[in-house]
Amino acid sequence: MRPVLILSPLLVLSACHGRDETKEPGTSVSINAKSDDGDDVQIKADGETGKVAVKIPGFEGKMTLPKMMLDHSNFDIDGVKLYPGSKVTNVNVNANDSGDHDSAKVNVTFTSPADPAKVAAYFRQAFADEDIKVAGNDASLAGTTSDGNPFTIALTPGVAGQTAGTVAIDAK
Repeated sequence: MRPVLILSPLLVLSACHGRDETKEPGTSVSINAKSDDGDDVQIKADGETGKVAVKIPGFEGKMTLPKMMLDHSNFDIDGVKLYPGSKVTNVNVNANDSGDHDSAKVNVTFTSPADPAKVAAYFRQAFADEDIKVAGNDASLAGTTSDGNPFTIALTPGVAGQTAGTVAIDAK
C-alpha cells in the first residue's frame, strides 16, 4: 500500500466542504485496519480541529486539513441515504483483511433535523422503495444489505426536536 493512495483521497476530501472559516466542527473519522499482509493502517481525522494522523507501512505523518462536514448525501446503504438534512458527526471503521479474515465493522453517528418517529418512517419507506426489508420500531431498525451484511439503525431524541442516530454495519 502506498502513502499516495491513502493521502490522495484525504486531500481531495479536504478541498471539498472546507469548514475552518466558520469554526464549525466537521466530521471525525477513524479507520483502523489490517492489510492483507497483516500490516496496521490507521487514519484519524478530528472534526473539531482538522488534525489528521496517518500511519501506514512506510509512512507516518500528521497534518492539519480544512474540516469537512459529511451530510445525508455522503452516506448510503444500498441507495438509501440518511434522512434529508442529516449531518454525519463521526465515522468509525475497523477492518481486517489479513490472512483468512475479510471483515469490517462500520459505525456512523449522525444528527437529523426531525424527531425519531419521522426519521424511522423515512428509513422504513426508503428501504421498502429499494426492496430491502427492515424490522423494528421508532427507536431501532434492523435489516440486511444486498450483500448479506447485517445493519442496525438506532435513533434517540436529540436536542431541539432533532434525532441522534447510529448506523452499525457488520460487513463480512
